[in-house]
Amino acid sequence: MSEKRPNVFPKQTQPEDKIITAPLANVKVVETSSEYEEKKLAVANEAYNPEYERVGYDNSALELMRKRTEEQLKARNEQIAKNLADTQNYQEMMENAKNRPIEIKAVPEVKERKMVNTPPRAIIQEIPKPEPVVNHHDDYVYQLSQPQYNMSFDLIPLPSEGKIYRSKKANVKVAYLTTSDENILTSPNLLQSGEFLEILINRKLLERDLRYRDLHVGDRNAIMLWIRATGYGEMYPVTLYDENNEPFETEINLNNLKVKKLGAEPDSEGYFDFILPVSKTAIKFRLLTVGDVEDIDAMVKADEEAGIPINNTGTYALQRQLVQVGSERNKAYVKDFIEVMRVGDGKALRAYIDSVESGVELDIEVGTPGGGSIKTFLPLNFKFFWPDLSI
Repeated sequence: MSEKRPNVFPKQTQPEDKIITAPLANVKVVETSSEYEEKKLAVANEAYNPEYERVGYDNSALELMRKRTEEQLKARNEQIAKNLADTQNYQEMMENAKNRPIEIKAVPEVKERKMVNTPPRAIIQEIPKPEPVVNHHDDYVYQLSQPQYNMSFDLIPLPSEGKIYRSKKANVKVAYLTTSDENILTSPNLLQSGEFLEILINRKLLERDLRYRDLHVGDRNAIMLWIRATGYGEMYPVTLYDENNEPFETEINLNNLKVKKLGAEPDSEGYFDFILPVSKTAIKFRLLTVGDVEDIDAMVKADEEAGIPINNTGTYALQRQLVQVGSERNKAYVKDFIEVMRVGDGKALRAYIDSVESGVELDIEVGTPGGGSIKTFLPLNFKFFWPDLSI
């Protein structure tokens, strides 16, 4: 390549017929940029002369100018075509919109809405939330049921010796019956509802981990008899019926009632083992608490109100008593097992549970005025605690 610098713009000393700008002298002034670009391209094409290469002139600058002008002209033409197409589409759209008829939709008829009990959502939001219902009776009962830890008490031996409870306490602290208890608990509403016994024992039982519903039935009876005997004396007047069904008055010495201990030793959890004689299945059971008995009574009452003619007391009791069948403690599995238990197994199990139960023997034998005797069950009612009360 020659190191000689390209002579793009030759000096005036060069011959006039060799000056490349001579053709540009004939370019006229154009009115628009479009015509100007086209003229410039034409002039560039005319200015480019292959003969100049022969005589040594450099045409590279002219070629570059020509190509750039051609590209700019092409881009401008494309943009003009696009603008023209957009304008035409817009005009067509406006013309179509102008000629399109206006569609007027009919307003749907609003039917009268029937009012219901539920108010509209907007109204619901405006109504303030109701205040929670306060059961003053439950609060009153709760306050009455609090243990009287500041009262005098004694240690009472339990028939179960505490073996079926977690604490394993053989003796529990029980407070004495006082005149304040009598004043509070002589409300006719409490006496007739049956709540007075639960309230009374919860007030008198001074064990923080043991409440009325947690007690085994036999232990509950023992505490109840002790409270009555220490409050009013051991002699309990009752009305019974002789052999001829004639009523007579007599007294029962509460201290003479026999106490029955547990008929078997429970495990560390307070459960008892038994093998069903027919199916040879090993099971574990527990003794019912006062809470269990009350729940079962409520379930039986609900069945009666629902019109169920079958008494399911025995089944409901077993569902509370059985805790393990074989090695399975799943409640659903145990419940299904009870449903298909053999009759002989059920009968034997109930008899064994009765033999294990502890408590105070309430079956009594009393002499009659005619010289005979009768066997009966010790009657317990609200007069057991309030003998002078008449409602």
